[in-house]
Amino acid sequence: MTTASAKRYAVIGGGLSGIGAAFALHRAGHTVELLEQDAVLGGRCGFDSLGGRPIMMGGKNIGRRYHELRGFVAASGGRAYEPFGINSSQIINGELVTLDNPGIAGFLRHLLRMGSPIDAARMLYYGARVRFDERNRYLGSDWFGRAGTANDSVALGAHFGAEFGRTVLRPLTVRLNAAEPDEVYLGAFGVSLGMVQDRYDQLVDGMQPVLDWFAGQVPVRLGTRVDRLVVRDGRVIGLDTVENGGATTFSAYDGVVLATPAHAAAGLLEPVVPALSKALSEVAYYPSTVAVVQYERPFFGSTVRSIAFDSGPCSAAGVYGVNDLDIVRYTFSGRDARPSPDAQLLATWIDDAEAKVRGHLGGPAIERVRTETRSWAAAHCAYLPDHAGFRTVVREQTESVAGLQLAGDYLLGAQLEACYRSGIAAARALIA
Repeated sequence: MTTASAKRYAVIGGGLSGIGAAFALHRAGHTVELLEQDAVLGGRCGFDSLGGRPIMMGGKNIGRRYHELRGFVAASGGRAYEPFGINSSQIINGELVTLDNPGIAGFLRHLLRMGSPIDAARMLYYGARVRFDERNRYLGSDWFGRAGTANDSVALGAHFGAEFGRTVLRPLTVRLNAAEPDEVYLGAFGVSLGMVQDRYDQLVDGMQPVLDWFAGQVPVRLGTRVDRLVVRDGRVIGLDTVENGGATTFSAYDGVVLATPAHAAAGLLEPVVPALSKALSEVAYYPSTVAVVQYERPFFGSTVRSIAFDSGPCSAAGVYGVNDLDIVRYTFSGRDARPSPDAQLLATWIDDAEAKVRGHLGGPAIERVRTETRSWAAAHCAYLPDHAGFRTVVREQTESVAGLQLAGDYLLGAQLEACYRSGIAAARALIA
């Protein structure tokens, strides 16, 4: 409900960061418009269809600790969840290793098998910082901020042995950041550790019904490209936009949340705040490709439902949902999966990944029924060294323009909850 003191705000970007910002502004009683240049909401959730069944090619798993995102889902009505991820299996040195709820002792034995006692001790030490302090699950925490400032002159992998980096660190960094251990930094390690300390569900009907509900609450302008932030006397006063390929028009706003990936935000900010644009342009992003394949009968079994690989373009393969043993999602990320493949190379990657999984699971070949694929040139944010210093620059430069706030995967982390929380934080700062 709007009030006499309500203002008119715009949110640029229809991913979870933008949705979080727009919903928070709406609930605070302000008039909000969300502007998205694509034809659908959801950003890198990647909505698609497999034989008429709605699927998500991008992020879809919702952690039990994703309290803000789950609150948003609950506000849309009763939504059913199903558990995702029964166990964790890896290919290590050509062998399939499965960790099925191993407990602390079993996990410690696994760490000691993969590296030295020093590696295991360091991993447990950093993990404890996350386990006992919720703030360390997100970028910007004081503890990991100090650790990054002191240690990010070298990459994360340099703090551990090479074998430990390949077998323990790589499945974490490739999964969340599409990056190798020598491409991420200790100051951001808490985000990855928080990810593996959670348990995950997915929505039975996917995220699309939730976003359809959201679009009924907050005005959404799809197919709308923002050409320019209009600033006068140090304050954002509006936007120049192009809707569905039409003419450029100006719309006045009291404030704007720029909720896009860092590289997209940098382009819009370069004429307005060049120092902020330069800082954002240094944030690393890496490509990823996903293939969802439906087979004529179950491909995985009840014992192993997902496998992470320690080398090659396919970083992981697993069932789409806990009961979807006939639908397999292959993820191609990491250094061996760059650049994004053409159709012929991707077909080879899928063939090779399928054969590798089948070789470990056993049994005859199973015919494919249908396949859907999606590639993103900048799928995953891998942050940058000394994130605390970066955040200081972003904060100071953002404060130089009244009526401007930023949200996105580069601020609190790339997981869905962190993106949504960054939108809430931007909305609160804009209101304040």
